[in-house]
Amino acid sequence: MEESRPAETTDSRSLTFLAALRVLRSVSAGMINVAFPFLVLEELHLGYVLLGVMYASATLATAVLGLGIGIAADLVGRRLTFVVALALLPLSAVLVVVSTSVPSLFLAAVIGGISATGSLPGGGVGGAAQPIQSILTTELTSRKDRTRFYSLLAFVSGIASAAGAYLGGFGTIQEVFAVAAALGAASVLLTPMVRTGKSVRRSLTLKSGAAIGKFSLTGMLNGLSQGLVTPYLIPFFIALYSVTRQEMNVYAGVSGLIASFALLLAPRIERRLGFLKGITATRSASVVLSIVMPLVRLFPVSLFIYLLLPATRVMALPIQQAAMMDMVAEDERGAAFGINQTARLALSAGGTYFSGFEFGSLEADPMVIDYPFALYGAVLAANLCLYWWFFRRYKPPPGVTKAPG
Repeated sequence: MEESRPAETTDSRSLTFLAALRVLRSVSAGMINVAFPFLVLEELHLGYVLLGVMYASATLATAVLGLGIGIAADLVGRRLTFVVALALLPLSAVLVVVSTSVPSLFLAAVIGGISATGSLPGGGVGGAAQPIQSILTTELTSRKDRTRFYSLLAFVSGIASAAGAYLGGFGTIQEVFAVAAALGAASVLLTPMVRTGKSVRRSLTLKSGAAIGKFSLTGMLNGLSQGLVTPYLIPFFIALYSVTRQEMNVYAGVSGLIASFALLLAPRIERRLGFLKGITATRSASVVLSIVMPLVRLFPVSLFIYLLLPATRVMALPIQQAAMMDMVAEDERGAAFGINQTARLALSAGGTYFSGFEFGSLEADPMVIDYPFALYGAVLAANLCLYWWFFRRYKPPPGVTKAPG
């Protein structure tokens, strides 16, 4: 049953069960994240272009589903929306278990959001559920605790995703997807233990349209940069260094662990630097790493950058989410998260298509692999400029940041 609750208290019991179901889901997603590109490239030999088309199609589908889920959470209800959103990932894994034909893989990628558009802690696989998870986290926490719980939940999800990425290197790929399906289904069974609020909005008109629009524009550039590189980090190592699945699962797991622990720094970064400076400091590092990664074609250097790159992207994500909730009306949170994700993923799909064709041209011109990474850095730098333009006058609630001096 859906229940209302005071807006500014923290519901620890519901947050514990929310964390538990996110752990199950994230292990499942981590396994899929590693297994899917190896299935397409190494077992079925379908090529980078088709993998890119699958990723991009899944990204567009996730954009549409995420928008629908966000709006439905406000208008229809949190509970039903949450169950439907979580069920998509295990259904996707079941499709791969049943058949590895190209149509089945396309459908699985589209339903499950298998596009890796985002680091594992950031919800890269199955991202259509991200808006409703963020809404519930917001409603179950006070503003004082909000960034901390965004960080903690992303942290436990990231640890679980890293474990899933490691497990994705064992057994046959069919077995990997079967286990992923079972874990995803188990996460759905925990939804009754998470308290959800009632749907509170009956109009499609948005009072917070200006703020939502600004975050959506920054999200578009952020998504474009993600689509250019993030889905191809594993294929990058397959193409240049012929890394096996049993090796890549270890690297992906360690990268996910580092990103997860980096998320725990978000509350401290918010308190010390604030919203804008925190985002600028962390994502500027991502710009530099992305440009260097393909230029220095030495495996230890590439691996070192791969281990750090996701962390620099996601470290400030809880700060950005908390700031957005400060600027959006309570009854428009679902729409805010859904629209933001849709804007991000729509542009991400374009970047994913572009990089898929670039990787497909590697044999003819090995230098084409440099272009997506350089463009990633340029777009992310432009995104930071947009943040400063839009939000330079934003003031957080009292007590969130450290007072000057």
